[in-house]
Amino acid sequence: MRGIAKSFSTVEVLKDIDLEVEDKEFVVLVGPSGCGKSTLLRIVAGLEEMTEGDLFIDGRRMNDVPAAKRGLAMVFQSYALYPHMTVAENMSVGLRIAGERKDVIATKVGAAARILQLEALLDRLPKQLSGGQRQRVAIGRAIVRNPKVFLFDEPLSNLDAALRLQMRLELAKLRRELDATMIYVTHDQVEAMTLADKIVVMNGGRIEQIGSPLELYNRPRNLFVAGFLGSPRMNFLVGQVKSQTVIALASGGELALAGGLESSLAKGDKVTLGIRPEVLVTGVLPKHGLSITGKALVVERLGAETIIYLGLVDGAQLTVKTDGAATVNPGDDLTVGVPAEAVTLFGPDGLALQPAL
Repeated sequence: MRGIAKSFSTVEVLKDIDLEVEDKEFVVLVGPSGCGKSTLLRIVAGLEEMTEGDLFIDGRRMNDVPAAKRGLAMVFQSYALYPHMTVAENMSVGLRIAGERKDVIATKVGAAARILQLEALLDRLPKQLSGGQRQRVAIGRAIVRNPKVFLFDEPLSNLDAALRLQMRLELAKLRRELDATMIYVTHDQVEAMTLADKIVVMNGGRIEQIGSPLELYNRPRNLFVAGFLGSPRMNFLVGQVKSQTVIALASGGELALAGGLESSLAKGDKVTLGIRPEVLVTGVLPKHGLSITGKALVVERLGAETIIYLGLVDGAQLTVKTDGAATVNPGDDLTVGVPAEAVTLFGPDGLALQPAL
């Protein structure tokens, strides 16, 4: 995708999108509702025309190639199954319309059914299936076409939490079995982190950052990416440069740096400290780092882990993720610490800094 833009009348929904998807790669487009990720997928599929830019598949320019001739298969959020057709008929409908031989259809449907564990359900109607089974049928309909690229548009959004987890695991296994190129759209960052080779974070019609799941999690480019990926989300605390080795927090306390800040920052500049909930520790506090005291507002005990929400003196809130044996109760004062190297610093423009921590 080179310089792709899309406008609806005067509303620009995609802006200068440059993205390359490698062969056999699983790429996830992730972002909040309205960020343009589904529109971009529809442009790739040929269901939407771009306003500017070029799309190439296998080196061939696709701008004027109709959807049916691009060699792609799309799985939608809605299952879009024909209610009067059996599972086998739904999976084979595209092949039958294309005039494929019956023996070839039977072979392809059988192979897809084995991969998706649908062999015992081939004679059932959609109304006799669970939500997860219906989505597997929709995926099977794509598999039998043997496409160059699989396109998934939020395929798990209509499923309940338990089915989402089950289908996520099945999609991960399916990807290994098919060894195919896949582009997957979701607003769920857990799906993005667990499925992707490469994540593309989008916001406001633009690409904010591209990288592997751990790269984006550990080295976010800006405040948006840092806050979008992670559950619970990253904590953000306001600070001010006191010196090249010390940052004063609005909520009290100081962050001591082992190294120094970027030379572009001057005394008095505002910075934002990004702290993942799981890196905050109780007990022994680090020599180079930060100590924060707050009052426990809410304590969520989830079994193996406990989530503590601390209220700070300036009204800010800090989320702490600790082990399930934590004895903190609502109303308790708690001091937590974080080593300097576990803090991500963001400058006045919201972009991540590269301090020598």
